[in-house]
Amino acid sequence: MRLSTSGRARRLGRLATLAAAALLAMAGGVALSPAAHAQDCEVGGVTPNTGPTGGGTAVTITGDGFLDTACHPYGVSEVEFGDNLATSVTVVNDTTITATTPPGTGTVNVTVLGFGSFYTLFDGFSYTDAGGSADIDVDLGAQPHVGILVPYLRYTLTARNTGPDAVASATLTATLPPGTSATNLSPGCTTAAGKVTCAYGAIADGTSAAKSFRVPLSLLSLGQATVTGVRTTSAPADPDPANDNAATTCTVISVVLVTCT
Repeated sequence: MRLSTSGRARRLGRLATLAAAALLAMAGGVALSPAAHAQDCEVGGVTPNTGPTGGGTAVTITGDGFLDTACHPYGVSEVEFGDNLATSVTVVNDTTITATTPPGTGTVNVTVLGFGSFYTLFDGFSYTDAGGSADIDVDLGAQPHVGILVPYLRYTLTARNTGPDAVASATLTATLPPGTSATNLSPGCTTAAGKVTCAYGAIADGTSAAKSFRVPLSLLSLGQATVTGVRTTSAPADPDPANDNAATTCTVISVVLVTCT
């Protein structure tokens, strides 16, 4: 399992704490029991064992010696999913722990502190993440609405799910030309600092969802205006980042003559 920098730092810190405690114990004439290291204190399984797809899922972790002072004299301190800490950790009994998963799951690690677990500090149980994948193809279209009265460019930001699984949620962001703003946003879209961010709900495999917004034109709107759209987040994982971006350019000659490609 690959550890993040923060994960490595935490684990090195724990090992240093245990090593210092061991040295203090030996200096005081307290011997570490070899029998303690022989205890079977490993994690045996996790339910559900096909992995939760995200945070907030309740899991049950089974093993041996969670309340055994010979195994873990200081008790179970944490439960980790990969390098992410679980929440609501409860040691139910000597063989059962319950926890709530954080975002991102992979290898379950029950992290313990104590002399007895010095050599098995990171007991673990690996399982397969059943989150699936759903490829989002981003499309951005522009339609001029010209005339002397209230001219604007209408943009349509589309999230097309090419599968293989359903999209649970997605966020697409459009970057506007400098000095412009967006109006008439679809529900689920917000705008700030030259960007439009749109949140999409469930999108079935082979279908799409579209949201729109307008960029007003003025008598001073001349030249080329390029808007780009990008998938910023989605669940489950997107396996193909190559189609996560789209752009369209409109050439404004006047408020009555605009072409978009």
